[in-house]
Amino acid sequence: MFEYKEKIMQEVKKFNVANGVSLNFIDDKKYKTVSVSVYLSRRLDRAEVTKNSLLSSVLAQGTKNLPTAKDIDRYLKSLYGAAYSVSVQKKGDVQAIAFEFSTLNEKYSEKGIIKKCFDMMFEFMFNPLTENGAFSKKYVDIEKANLETDINALINDKRAYADFRCIEEMCKGESTAIREIGYIEDLADIDEKNLYAHYKNIISSSPIDIFVVGDVDADEIYAYLNDAFSVLKPDIKPIKINVGKKDADEIRYVDESMDVTQGKLSIGLRTNVSPLDNDYWALLVGNSIFGSGAHSKLFNNVREKLSLAYYAYSRISRYNSVMLIGSGIEFENFKKAKKEIFFQLEAVKKGDFSENDLFVAKQFIINRYKSYYDSPALMKDYYYGNILLGYDVSIEEAIEKASAVTAEEIIYAFCKINTDTVYFLKGRE
Repeated sequence: MFEYKEKIMQEVKKFNVANGVSLNFIDDKKYKTVSVSVYLSRRLDRAEVTKNSLLSSVLAQGTKNLPTAKDIDRYLKSLYGAAYSVSVQKKGDVQAIAFEFSTLNEKYSEKGIIKKCFDMMFEFMFNPLTENGAFSKKYVDIEKANLETDINALINDKRAYADFRCIEEMCKGESTAIREIGYIEDLADIDEKNLYAHYKNIISSSPIDIFVVGDVDADEIYAYLNDAFSVLKPDIKPIKINVGKKDADEIRYVDESMDVTQGKLSIGLRTNVSPLDNDYWALLVGNSIFGSGAHSKLFNNVREKLSLAYYAYSRISRYNSVMLIGSGIEFENFKKAKKEIFFQLEAVKKGDFSENDLFVAKQFIINRYKSYYDSPALMKDYYYGNILLGYDVSIEEAIEKASAVTAEEIIYAFCKINTDTVYFLKGRE
């Protein structure tokens, strides 16, 4: 009988700064740094996804008071080498623009350093570099070219490309299929004027969730942010991820040919288990047994025992009801590898795993969750996901829920899984 005993208490203090603006503070005194993320949440929309992606790059290039890269670098050095970034992230059917910084704790730098970093961040968010009522044409053109290069480069990672193409085919017509990085065909219609107009709409209408991890005075930060946002007076409604389930019809097979020396077999499955369902934790542990890690059935059978794959894994999306299986195989092993993968899936559905398999799978998940405590980035990501999902399960509670899963619950959850799409990237004939 598995029992998780170790307790690591991690309280998240939550403040409502303004309508649509939250502050989430994770007090952890073991860090010498303070890590901050500000997420602007948007509904993932094909019509604006490329603009959002481009916007994250343009906003990072300069502000009214820090117009060049040299100015930004010089100012960051004055903040004891603070690090700063802007990026886009995809969480289910939500696209987030994330403004982030980290700097030394005031104990190791100077009083007021955190507020100075916030001032800098808000400079990037609310006071970007403009020319004649629009963004800098030079910066927009440069970042459009950079984004086109990045999008074109996606195909270079064949493993990631195959996985995405499988999801794209499986989820046609769903927001899950949209690429958060954007699309080349959109770039020609984006200029410094319409991108700036889009920026102003985002700033005025997007929910804002602020996360602070480290040893700081939460009440002091709240008072500072309350003053900052009282000037803006936002009135924004929160966004929640749509976690609806969709069953698979008949299995679809998609082949794609390229100049590759190794085949990529990706399989998309509908789990029919929402991340808000009680069955989710059984699905998570069951996936650990099935294909997540060196202890799993896919690794030990498809890869090690039968040598049918160079790699084989499965993963569960936290934000929708999808399982993805990925593997790298020789072209001629397509049928054998596919058959063995489905055989191992059926084995889990039938309960063909031992108590030790269950123990190891749980330990794997526990260790992964515990690793979040050593990573401000992972903690922020986890709790931001909670906000979007609309539930409040701490990391500690997640560990306890996974620890309590039984074999019978895994069988029940896995029997809901249906295969949707089989995608195979193969060589040219």
